Amino acid sequence: MLSPLTPGLPVSAHSVLDTVPQLPGQSAAAALRETAEVAQAADDLGYRRFWLGEQHGVRGVGSAAPAVLAAVLAARTDRIRLGSAGVLLTNHQPLVIAEQFAALAAAYPSRIDLGVGQQFSHAPSTAAALGGGARDTFPQRLDELCGFLRDGMPGRAPVGDVRLSLAGLPPPVLVCADHPGAAAVAAVRGLPVVVQHHSATAMTSAAVAAYRDHFEASGPTVKPYLIVTIGVVAADTEQEAIVRFAEYVRVKTRLSVASPRATTADLMALLEPPLTGRERGRAERLLDDPSHIVGSRTSVVSALGDLVAATTADELMLVPLAFDGLVRSSILRTIAAGLTRSIRTVPRHAPPLIATA
Repeated sequence: MLSPLTPGLPVSAHSVLDTVPQLPGQSAAAALRETAEVAQAADDLGYRRFWLGEQHGVRGVGSAAPAVLAAVLAARTDRIRLGSAGVLLTNHQPLVIAEQFAALAAAYPSRIDLGVGQQFSHAPSTAAALGGGARDTFPQRLDELCGFLRDGMPGRAPVGDVRLSLAGLPPPVLVCADHPGAAAVAAVRGLPVVVQHHSATAMTSAAVAAYRDHFEASGPTVKPYLIVTIGVVAADTEQEAIVRFAEYVRVKTRLSVASPRATTADLMALLEPPLTGRERGRAERLLDDPSHIVGSRTSVVSALGDLVAATTADELMLVPLAFDGLVRSSILRTIAAGLTRSIRTVPRHAPPLIATA
C-alpha cells in the first residue's frame, strides 16, 4: 500500500497540461501572461514537462497554436520541457509540423516534445475552416511525420527531395491516445503514449492494455513509456478544494451552454456569481468522476499514487482545473509539496532566446 506522501513518483516524473484559459473580457496578452507564470511555477517546482493542448473554437480555451505558444514559454523558462498535447495531425500537413518542431528543438535543445493526436470533434464551421482529414489517415500521417524527422536530418538521405530546414537533433514524438486504437498505433511504432484519462476515462484501461500488449521495441523507445493525464484541484483543505472545483464547474458549464451568438458583454454577465444550487449539485456529483482528483494535498497525492498503481504509469500529466492562473499555480505548488521533491534551489536566470552552438 502506498503511503499518503509517497505516490511512487517524484515531482520530476509529473508534468502539466494547460490550455491557456481565457475568460470573456480578458485580453489575449493577459491570458498568455498568466499561462507563462504557471509555466514558470511548474519549472521552479521541478515538474518535467509543460504541454499545451490544441483546441479550436472552444470558448475559454486559447491554445489553438501549441508550436507558437511553446516557443513563447520556452523563452520564459529555464529547464522544463515544452510541447504539445497534442498537435492534431489530421488537421496539419506532417512536413509543416516537422519543420516547426525541428526549429523549436534547434532553438531549445533537449527541451521540446512533439505530442501528436487525432482530430477531435469540432463544430461544423470550425471543422470546415480547419480542413482536417479523417481519423483513419492518422497512422499514415504519423509515419510521414516520423520519416521527415528521422530522415530529413543533416547527414541523412532526404525524404524524396525534401530536407528539413533548421534541423538538428529531432524532438521526441509521443502519441496522445483517447482510445485503444490510437494507443496501439503508438505501440507498434515503439513510441511513448499519453493516455488521455482526464477526457476519455472510460477508455483508459483498454488503451493501457492495448499499448502494453502491442508494444514493439522497433522505434526510438526500447521499452514502453506510458504517461497518463488527470485533472486535479488541490488546496490546503478538502473544503477549499471543493469550492475551487465548484467555481471551475460553474464557469465551464455556463460557457458551454451560452449561445454561439452571445457577445462578450453577454458572456461576462452570464459568468457573474453566485453559484446556483443546480451548479453546486453538479459539482458534487462530479467529485466521484475518475477523470479528476479533488481534495487536500494529502488526499490528492494519495489518489495520484493509486492512479500510478492502477495504470502502471511511468509519468502523470496534471491538468489543473482552474481558469485563474494564480489558482493553477497554487494547485501545482500544493501537489508538489506532498511529492518527493525536486525544487529549484538556484535563482532563475533569463535563458537565451536562441541556444548557443
